[in-house]
Amino acid sequence: MIRERRLRAQGPCEHRARERGSRTARAAALGLALASLVVLAGPLTTTARAADPVYPPGLKLGLVPTGSLKASEKFPGFEDDDTGASVLMLEVTGQSLADTAKQISRDRIKKQGIVEETRESFPAGGEGTLVAGRQEADGKKVRKWILVAPAGEAAALVVVQVPEDAAKTYPDAAVRSMLASVARRDAVPIEEQLSLLPIRIDELSGMRPVRVIGGAGAVLTEGPKDTLDATEQPMMLVSVGRGGPEETAARDTFARNLLAGFGGYKDLRVVNAEMLRLGGGSANTHQVMAEGKDPKTDATIKLVQWIRFGSGAYLRILGVARDDAWSNAFPRFRAVRDGVNPRG
Repeated sequence: MIRERRLRAQGPCEHRARERGSRTARAAALGLALASLVVLAGPLTTTARAADPVYPPGLKLGLVPTGSLKASEKFPGFEDDDTGASVLMLEVTGQSLADTAKQISRDRIKKQGIVEETRESFPAGGEGTLVAGRQEADGKKVRKWILVAPAGEAAALVVVQVPEDAAKTYPDAAVRSMLASVARRDAVPIEEQLSLLPIRIDELSGMRPVRVIGGAGAVLTEGPKDTLDATEQPMMLVSVGRGGPEETAARDTFARNLLAGFGGYKDLRVVNAEMLRLGGGSANTHQVMAEGKDPKTDATIKLVQWIRFGSGAYLRILGVARDDAWSNAFPRFRAVRDGVNPRG
């Protein structure tokens, strides 16, 4: 159920880029990205000029793609399957625009095997930096455009790569026009975030998602507030985790420990623990039910946790509500549980 998203370059090398991590990890990721992909990028604007920008799933960065570029399912950006042209888009957080720009210094570009042809502010007189050049590896020649530009409180790195035999389809003027359309949206719609999870929540039963946790799960609530406080409204956590014991005997302890670490409730005690056969008996699901006290209000809180163990991963579904809301919330929790399925 755990699906790793890998970034594959349209060329001789394969790279992965991650937005978070230490400065060293970020620098390494940026260097790898520059070596493998060329991203069609441009200075960040709030609106596109000729058309609305297209945002690849899960990204705050987008642009108006040129040619036959489509949002990629392999990496954050766009690609043209027919020509091999690609656009890699990264939003770099935790460091300044100037620090990000150091990743495309002349020395670093040269070490990546890129022959720099032009370097300029982009747009003219703006804060962004655009580098254009060429690269050859394994007998394949490509044109590259690398843009570093401000993106709110972060920095955007956009790399465009076009094989030389596709230069007529993606001329310099078209690439620059595309780069000039780069935009940043304030937030990724939650429905879009949910579509990237390795699971589907096919039944909400009156609950609604309010937050997606990385690429692993979602938090749901029932009520008018976007709160995660179960003393105000019933809430659920649906997530996928890595690991989990393979031995049946160790799974009860694992489940109890997982529940005990949630919420910081005091006087937490388990009132029921059993193994259920759900989905026609095809999957063993470990159920734990517990009660505790909210540390702030001293209100009685009830919890139910279902864990479905698999090979090297587990599905966790947790429902929490006040005692006086439990009779209405518990059937909803079970309905949501029964509607959680792996994404095919």
